[in-house]
Amino acid sequence: MKRNSVLIVTSCLIGLITAMTYASRIRHLRDEITSLSEKVPVLVVARDIRMGETLTVEDLAESQLIKEQVSARTVSPDDLELILDRRVIHPLPAGDPILWTDFPEGPRVRHPSEEIPSGLRAIALNADETHTLVHFISPGDTVDIVSSGFDSSAGRLFSRLIAENIFVLGVGHQLGSRSNNPDRDDYPLSVTLLADPEKALLILQASQTGEVHFLARGSSPFAGLPNQNDRTAPTISLPGGK
Repeated sequence: MKRNSVLIVTSCLIGLITAMTYASRIRHLRDEITSLSEKVPVLVVARDIRMGETLTVEDLAESQLIKEQVSARTVSPDDLELILDRRVIHPLPAGDPILWTDFPEGPRVRHPSEEIPSGLRAIALNADETHTLVHFISPGDTVDIVSSGFDSSAGRLFSRLIAENIFVLGVGHQLGSRSNNPDRDDYPLSVTLLADPEKALLILQASQTGEVHFLARGSSPFAGLPNQNDRTAPTISLPGGK
């Protein structure tokens, strides 16, 4: 009887191990099938291209390829403008994905100046925690610009708004969103703004004749603000107020 119990327990353990192995194999196969079915967008040629031809918008189309078939050489639709009017070094059959190695120069580097839209100007100001909120703002934010200084004719300090809704193009060398890591030691040396020529000149003049301050804009409600409908919200006493 005891021997039969041992055999039963052993059989159950073997069955359990077999089932777990089978389930693991099924999961592995499912992951492989999922990765093979996942597709990513790529640029392909819409017609047969002869060697030496230059590519135009009409020659290009967007298609989907299995992720495993896409390499670092494959041109993404996001890089369309980087390959326009470029000459190919060999024939490209219609429907073939475009590779950076199809061009004699290889991949073209995207320069920071290409981030400046036509008609606008980039202007850089020295980074300052108090004046430019350098660790509070990120590329893509918008700010208002305030100029302040001393009016000798009136004998008093002044502050005036000289530009609104100015786009922050870069913070230091960073043109994309920055991580909110308080331990970073890469203190930015400048903040780059994007503005029309007239406002850019006003900001430059204000930075040379006085002080420039940023007023950061935001769209998210601040959780700490009291509810206007809450009659029990505390009152705030201002200096000199009654």
